[in-house]
Amino acid sequence: MQSMELQNTVKEALNALYHHPDDAVRMQADRWLQDFQRTIDAWQVADNLLHDATSNPETLIFCSQTLRSKVQRDFEELPSEAFFQLRNSLNNLLKKFHKGPPIVRTQISIAVAALAVHVPAKDWGDGGIVNWLRDEMNSHPEFIPGFLELLTVLPEEAFNYKIAARPERRRHFEKELTAQMEIALNILTACLNISELKEQVLEAFASWLRLKHGIPGSVLATHPLVLTALSSLNSDILSEASVNVVSELIHYTASKSSGGISVQGPLIQVIVPQVMNLQAQLRDSSKDEEDVKAIARLFADMGDSYVELIATGSSEAMMIVNALLEVASHPEYDIASMTFNFWHSLQVILTKRNSDISFGDEASIEAERNQRLQVFRQSYESLVSLVGMLVHYFGNSAFVMSLVKGRSYCPVPIVVKDDGALRMLRSFFSMGATSCHIR
Repeated sequence: MQSMELQNTVKEALNALYHHPDDAVRMQADRWLQDFQRTIDAWQVADNLLHDATSNPETLIFCSQTLRSKVQRDFEELPSEAFFQLRNSLNNLLKKFHKGPPIVRTQISIAVAALAVHVPAKDWGDGGIVNWLRDEMNSHPEFIPGFLELLTVLPEEAFNYKIAARPERRRHFEKELTAQMEIALNILTACLNISELKEQVLEAFASWLRLKHGIPGSVLATHPLVLTALSSLNSDILSEASVNVVSELIHYTASKSSGGISVQGPLIQVIVPQVMNLQAQLRDSSKDEEDVKAIARLFADMGDSYVELIATGSSEAMMIVNALLEVASHPEYDIASMTFNFWHSLQVILTKRNSDISFGDEASIEAERNQRLQVFRQSYESLVSLVGMLVHYFGNSAFVMSLVKGRSYCPVPIVVKDDGALRMLRSFFSMGATSCHIR
């Protein structure tokens, strides 16, 4: 079948899929379109229809998804010399759809990123795809929104196993992106000057942070992208992108690839006070629930990532613990439960016994351990009081509260309705609060 005939058949099938009143006809059209996407002709037909100014939105969406899936899964169908033609076509499409439709622009961006996974950096010129992208943005600033989306999805595609790339090539691609991290952050920093793109810039920054490249904490602590994200936390309207960035920064500081918290101190010292400043908003009844959930997520991230620091029981650590208690007290279960993993992890650290200690050190270490348990005991007692609603004993959660106040034995099991609460209560009782069977 000739290309033009196939294009018309695709349009007819899409029209039947979305508009025909007969279910059987719609199912037949859907099967035909799925089969068509697996053919080698789909490359040219999808590309032609995307460049066709008369294509309707349904056609554009289908063809952009087709081209994206072909690049991801079937790239090796093409001869090696097809790369440059495909790259140039996708680049033109990225410019064409830089203002949308958003779903089409996203599919084209993913297709370009997937193409970069398949081919070595040298095929994009000196410096790989990020350098190529920087040059395109400098030459065509009017298309920056579309290019920013490509910059956002590039790191994400490094871990997308829908792309049928060879394992060795995938590893090389991740290394290429890591080597181009500084260029990417410079591009994003320059784009901060365009105020209407700030959210998009921060989302791209969060995406690059997921690569967890070992950027020194002292550099990130003063980086304009980090400072912009942190300052955006205090905006009247909470920025979702800034929350994503700060969340990634917290995880980044605790990751082994970044050196961990022992070397990321400067950045941690910048992040923690800014997040702590949000604590009052947990109690603000005028705040949107989604905003409160986002703030609670940052506190939970800090708890999970810095649990070993918190276990020291310093005054700064106890401020974070008190904030996490406040999250745990929230009436919405989805918010309160964000902290459960932290409380369990903290208990594991506090009650852990070192089997390698010498006899002479055993007494002093045990004394230190008991002292730390006492530091956190009140916090755990408050915690169990807060989650009493998750526990029922013949409909009376007050029974659990009597255990917290010192009862040493309960004659019957406590039934807990929630796995997170179950682990948390076990954490408390394992610290010596009482003897009880919990299930």
